[in-house]
Amino acid sequence: MKSYWNKAFTLILVGLGSSAHCQTAQEILAQTQETWNGIRDYRCQMQSNNRLGQEKDLKKIDFAFKREHQVRMEVLDGKSKGSVLTRNDSGRIKGKKGGILGVVAVTLDETDERIFNLRGRKFYEADWGTVIEEFAGRIRAGWTVEVQGEEEVSGSQCHAIVATGRETGSRISKDIMCVDKQRHLVLRRKQYEGEDLVNEVVWWDIQINPTLSDELFSL
Repeated sequence: MKSYWNKAFTLILVGLGSSAHCQTAQEILAQTQETWNGIRDYRCQMQSNNRLGQEKDLKKIDFAFKREHQVRMEVLDGKSKGSVLTRNDSGRIKGKKGGILGVVAVTLDETDERIFNLRGRKFYEADWGTVIEEFAGRIRAGWTVEVQGEEEVSGSQCHAIVATGRETGSRISKDIMCVDKQRHLVLRRKQYEGEDLVNEVVWWDIQINPTLSDELFSL
């Protein structure tokens, strides 16, 4: 009888231990936000895969960010390969084409179609801060949010947080964010319209707080 109760007590402790380490989506998002608050600048590689109707746009990108919202994006592969877009600390946007025609940089305004991707998103809205705020906004708007499980992304184990719902002016109905369990960084985002995957971004080769110069963000 004593042996039976010892085993039962051990099982209870194991169960309690497992529950204690089962984080909610809100807790994971809070950790991610806290990590983001401590990031001054970062540089990474990104793969962006967008779909609009029958159109598709797959790009590999070198991406850099520095507070307050300075951004540099260079297309390494895909449509517009070699082109560069920057946004400096005063909000000025400049761009240049790849190849021989990319010698001269031009100033672009907020309505210029060259600063938007296939789905109408501005290039400087690809930073983690914007992604995290958008996801948090869905929760505030009443979307259902839950931890779907774990996925391996860019060689790291991640929590997969899923938000489902509807928003005004968009057909997005599911938003999935994969967060590195150890570093609390966003490594993948997937968005769906119904069952159709319409946007996927993956981040890797990440440098956190490398002290990027302001010159990097001015062409």
